[in-house]
Amino acid sequence: MRNGPQPGQQRRRQRPDARRPRQRRPRQKARVATLKFTASRTTGDTSGNQCYATARPKASYISLDRTGTDHLVLGEYCNTNNGGTSPGRVGTYPMTALTAAVEGAPGTTANADAAYGLPTGATFNGEALWHKIQGAMRYEGRWYFHRSNGYDNGRLLQATPTVVDGTTQLVGNAKALQSSFGPEDLYLAHGRGDGFAPQLWSLSEHAPSSKCSACKRELYSYNMSEVIGDFAP
Repeated sequence: MRNGPQPGQQRRRQRPDARRPRQRRPRQKARVATLKFTASRTTGDTSGNQCYATARPKASYISLDRTGTDHLVLGEYCNTNNGGTSPGRVGTYPMTALTAAVEGAPGTTANADAAYGLPTGATFNGEALWHKIQGAMRYEGRWYFHRSNGYDNGRLLQATPTVVDGTTQLVGNAKALQSSFGPEDLYLAHGRGDGFAPQLWSLSEHAPSSKCSACKRELYSYNMSEVIGDFAP
């Protein structure tokens, strides 16, 4: 016997207008913007990570300085072993200016309020110390840098803006602290509002391989007060 409605009964069909209306969430429109440097590109060779003291910088890494007014920190990765005229430059941009450039009319610009060339003169493993920078961070007026060293321990560096011959320049600390294999970007968790001490965070880029069995991709941090103490005279 087929199951079906008994005599005198009818199948009930749900009318389309009797269905429960589906609740739709309002769509969030993503804001997409591209910021580009207004300076012209360099005409020099950059195939070997060469950098030049003028023209558009080769942005390689960023960080955020939140110890005062929020600033974006930006810098170049450069290899002076292959030529070029600069070991790299760093600069800071107020986040309010960057936000205005993103949200403003086409052509709105954001200007750096500080920019420096990297220090020169010091050496490391038979070559310049101040190049091959993979990350930078500014904290309470001093700058900190991660210098890569192939598949070996990199170095954490410190520099301070100092007036030299009438011009403010970054002057490097003579000390260089040992860091991880393949150290990368730097970021400071300042700890304001959560009760934690400021921590300097970074990550290492190399996975274990035949070139470096001890390498490991990992996220790690240093107590910032200890870092400052280790750089003290």
